[in-house]
Amino acid sequence: MQVEIEKRGIPAVSIITTPFLRDAQASAEMFGYPGVRRVVLPHPVGDSARKDTPAKVKAAFGDIVTALTAPLTEEESRTGVQKAVPRDRIVCKGTIDEVYRFFVEKGMCDGLPIVPPTEERVKRMLAGTSHAPDEVLGKMDPEQWEVTVEKVAVNAAMCGCLPEYMPVLLALAEALIDSRTMTGTYVRSTSSFAFWSVVNGPIAKEIGMNARNNALGPGNRANATIGRAIRMFLINLGGTEPGVNDMSSIGNVLKYGFAFAENEAESPWEPYHVTHGFKPEESTITIFRSWGFRPTSITAGNGMGLANIAWNAQVVGGGMVILMDPLLAKELAEQGITKKNIQEYLYQSLQRSVREWKQRPNFRHAFLESGVPAWYAELADDVMIPRLASLDSVQTIVVGGQNNPFYQLYDASPPVKGITISVDKWR
Repeated sequence: MQVEIEKRGIPAVSIITTPFLRDAQASAEMFGYPGVRRVVLPHPVGDSARKDTPAKVKAAFGDIVTALTAPLTEEESRTGVQKAVPRDRIVCKGTIDEVYRFFVEKGMCDGLPIVPPTEERVKRMLAGTSHAPDEVLGKMDPEQWEVTVEKVAVNAAMCGCLPEYMPVLLALAEALIDSRTMTGTYVRSTSSFAFWSVVNGPIAKEIGMNARNNALGPGNRANATIGRAIRMFLINLGGTEPGVNDMSSIGNVLKYGFAFAENEAESPWEPYHVTHGFKPEESTITIFRSWGFRPTSITAGNGMGLANIAWNAQVVGGGMVILMDPLLAKELAEQGITKKNIQEYLYQSLQRSVREWKQRPNFRHAFLESGVPAWYAELADDVMIPRLASLDSVQTIVVGGQNNPFYQLYDASPPVKGITISVDKWR
């Protein structure tokens, strides 16, 4: 925002606290205004330090006025996006342990051991797609680095992926680049968002992805390495660095990334990608953003299935993705319940009073932005309104091995349906 104001010739100053100094500077450099002014307040401010915040702001008032009115220095007046420092094609040589240590020290991996991305390994990965190594997919946030097919192959090799995964991996990179994913916003958040993905269509079976027992757990190479590639891409293709542009306060174990295939064969409903406009014979990958999930096992008889989900979903803010074992899905389907019925039931069941809504300004703002009527704000305080913005705030994916009528409830930020990208174009 500060950069956009400055571009219009209006003096602006950012007011930040100490933990965000490096993040602010990295953002300013990325947008081509490295000299923008900022005033730094002692941390913390806001709700956690409500009593002290006014005094901190008052003490900084003189600095704010000076930052807005003093003439710019020559250094501050310089603009232009800084170019990334070019790296040698071969960044290190040594044993596997030495290569691993180098990548960790340089912040070029997720901390887990890597497969050294040798020229030979990268060449083998590139054989998994018909696209040229130097083809540009776009620029990935948070640092807007240029992504090529070869760079995707390098990081895929590091994760232990096989060449036949390349179409899925390229589609995954495209999804992270897509502006609708808002990768930069969610990577930079202090709230520890995680990215995860589901694969649909024939490609899942072709590359041996697991959609059945323990699909979200360890043991399947395709699931594990494609899931890991999400975080590796954000680090090495987007420039993510903890404490600089990844401001997660606690972090999130889901940030290591995970991927799985939908169990289309055992689902009583149409596949997820078909629900969202693709043909059954098309292959896709969909990426989602979540803070976390709630797991539970239920008996679906006598309506308890949906009632149980609604009870657990009371803590959800903006929307939810339900990962449902085929056993539970079939029990619901036998009662004539469709995925749309699940959306309708939860939309009607999850409500809050206007009073409660007005007391949560962040939720109220997001709710209005999602397209609900603005006149909600004029309703009496005791009127009950939907907690969810629309039916699309509920999405269902079938996965699992039919050992238990089990589901996991993932919170999801809009668009709750995720961003779905075609895999086939990357073959």
